[in-house]
Amino acid sequence: MIMLVPLVGGVCTALGVILTFSGLWLAAIGGAWFYIFSGILMTCIGISLIKKSILAFYFAWLLLSISVVWSFWEVGIDFWQTVPRVLTYLVVTLIVCALVPFLSERNGNKPVSGKVGGGLAALLGCVFAAFVASMFSPHAQVTSSGPAKVIDEHAGDNFGNDWRDWGRNTSGQRFAQFTQINKNNVNKLKVAWIFRTGDLAVNGAEYQVTPIKINDTVYLCTPLNKVIAIDPVTGKEKWRFDPKVLINDQNKDWKRCRGVSYTDEPGATLTDRSLADTTQTLTSDQSADATCRKRIISTTIDARLFALDADSGTLCENFGDHGYVNLLDNLGEMEPGHYYVTAAPLVAGGVVVVGGKISDNLKVGEPSGVVRAYDSQTGKVLWAFDPARGGEDTSPLPQGQIYTRETPNFWGTAAYDPDLKLVYFPTGNQTPDFWTGNRHDYSNKYGDAIVALDIKTGHERWHFNTAHIDQFDYDNTSQPLLYDLPDKNGNKIPLIIQLTKRGQVFVLDRRDGKPVFAVEEHKVQTDVMPGMQVSPTQPYSAISVGTTPLTEADMWGATPFDQLYCRIQFRGMRWSGEWTPLSDQQRTLIYPGYYGGMNWGGGAIDPSTGTLIVNDIRIAQWGQFIKQDEAKRRGLKPGAEGEYSEQKGTPWGVVRSIFLSPLGVPCFKPPFGTMSAIDLTTGKTRWQVPLGSIQDAAVHGVVPHTYIPLGMPTMGGPLVTKGGLTFFFGSLDYYIRAFDNDTGKELWKGRLPVGGQGAPMTYVGRDNKQYIVLVDGGATRTGSNKNRGDYVIAYSLP
Repeated sequence: MIMLVPLVGGVCTALGVILTFSGLWLAAIGGAWFYIFSGILMTCIGISLIKKSILAFYFAWLLLSISVVWSFWEVGIDFWQTVPRVLTYLVVTLIVCALVPFLSERNGNKPVSGKVGGGLAALLGCVFAAFVASMFSPHAQVTSSGPAKVIDEHAGDNFGNDWRDWGRNTSGQRFAQFTQINKNNVNKLKVAWIFRTGDLAVNGAEYQVTPIKINDTVYLCTPLNKVIAIDPVTGKEKWRFDPKVLINDQNKDWKRCRGVSYTDEPGATLTDRSLADTTQTLTSDQSADATCRKRIISTTIDARLFALDADSGTLCENFGDHGYVNLLDNLGEMEPGHYYVTAAPLVAGGVVVVGGKISDNLKVGEPSGVVRAYDSQTGKVLWAFDPARGGEDTSPLPQGQIYTRETPNFWGTAAYDPDLKLVYFPTGNQTPDFWTGNRHDYSNKYGDAIVALDIKTGHERWHFNTAHIDQFDYDNTSQPLLYDLPDKNGNKIPLIIQLTKRGQVFVLDRRDGKPVFAVEEHKVQTDVMPGMQVSPTQPYSAISVGTTPLTEADMWGATPFDQLYCRIQFRGMRWSGEWTPLSDQQRTLIYPGYYGGMNWGGGAIDPSTGTLIVNDIRIAQWGQFIKQDEAKRRGLKPGAEGEYSEQKGTPWGVVRSIFLSPLGVPCFKPPFGTMSAIDLTTGKTRWQVPLGSIQDAAVHGVVPHTYIPLGMPTMGGPLVTKGGLTFFFGSLDYYIRAFDNDTGKELWKGRLPVGGQGAPMTYVGRDNKQYIVLVDGGATRTGSNKNRGDYVIAYSLP
């Protein structure tokens, strides 16, 4: 043991020198001075141990005391922020205390006895154990102050037993009024059945689908756009249809289908459809095929819209051209795969509303972002909203003419209000994302907006911008949420709620687009690259999630060493808050990142309490302009989703990535994803908890297999029920979870075969049992075909 003392001393000395010189570097660029002092003290501990001097004991306690005081001063009692600031020094002090029997003064005296050293080591061991134990418990960002007040006890009573639309209804609320599964019995949930689609999510495919359930059938689609009908009680396949999509260079790495849609013909019941337009009638020229009175409407990744008979899965021959509509019509010449659809179309009022995904960041001149409406029976185009023409002229173009290129697109699922006869959809920005020099006036007008159109004519009622001249791919992706909020006078305010990648939650009156919760324009940095357009202000809502600007103190790591590295990197970046423009001279921090905030999965609303439930992503990223020739010289390969975007036709390409430490973990504080409950009567956050653990998240190929609920990036969306529960499974670990709607406390979790990224749904089957159903195909962008699946899993009570 006595030989161990100088060895430990040598290690401490080396670490101290590293801390000291790195700390001097950080201080020289304007950062914290703590690491200089901690490095000096660590060096003193090391030298003292080498000399077997008791001074190591005093230096160690001084270092630990200073680190505790500094940590509390800088980050308060934030647990995960405290870990890298204190834990390493606590361990060093513990080791020194254990080595006290081998230390003495120069004259050989032992002012600190071995018994005292051992006792202090035991005490520190208990503190260390408490630290470690705390890592296995979630640490709420906002703690609930009590149960939510019920403001509408009959909310959702008329929603019926089915899940009729992608978001449960055309309002996108993802709320079910069922109470059979509730807080008291959710811990008894068991797998009722498992179905395998046979279409594995491999080679760029992702399962992000939320199934629908109509009458006695569950419908879903696979990443290759196969539509499958399943018995909702047994999980047995009824039929499947394969549209045989064409794979090309662009869609081969982006195969997705987030959902299918449904429509009834006259004679089918609509009594259980929330917010449904029950006035559908057939015109004389529609003469519907009797086999297609009930239809499944879906899309493909090779840009087709198609209709199937809901009972048999056969094509509806009277829809379009023998069942198909070509969405590339009137879009002009383009490379294969630069336009296609991944989201569920909106079907309402006899109209199918669909947008399209355009390849980001590859080049200028991409296809139009036109939003089109088709007759749900004939497939005939009814109107076309082309941002270049505006909201008055929405007449479809004749064959041979082309909708204006480079207009902002809509690639999600729209919402619909049958009383106002308005369809609402969110838009993105003109591509390329990071260069604004080529932006058109109409792109700036309709970019990153919520647009409200008349469902029958496509004429604009209003639009509202959630960002101006977007430089960071902050396109609006999630389905708008429609909710009627009771006011103090007994009236109801018709709200539309738009979640954004920026983490801003815009709450507007859906009649006119006026903010219900305040929206203010704040000044932002404008020193953009020559030739770029820029807005001097950006809109900020009174409600937001995870938007506090990062500071040096927010830089994180497992130890002081990687935290120090991240601090130095942070100080070397351009950053003065959100909207700090990209430069060619140094990296710019991007936060919120272009993955979110809130992405396409959307949120959910508990209308009985007026509570909005949202999951978010908190991942800082960075970007830097680079000349295309220089990128080519470096061997960077361009792509829409990779770390180099060519932006051909503009002066600059862009290199970009997540802000990570050398250990492969984020350089910024956790949580990296949360679930939040927002009271829409006040705008206040009722609770906010970390979402997901590190258990299955590989870092440099190493999977920790340890359940530490740090809070991980999320995809997909939540499901809320009147049983007081929120279900979610789009975290990076392999679990479906149920949270208490009042507190955010996790009440149950079930282990999944692989990770997931869709949203769960629920219904009551013909056996009068409530089922929770999800499609589990693997966590998002794992980078390999490992840990992928094709599972459809249903849960119920025994």
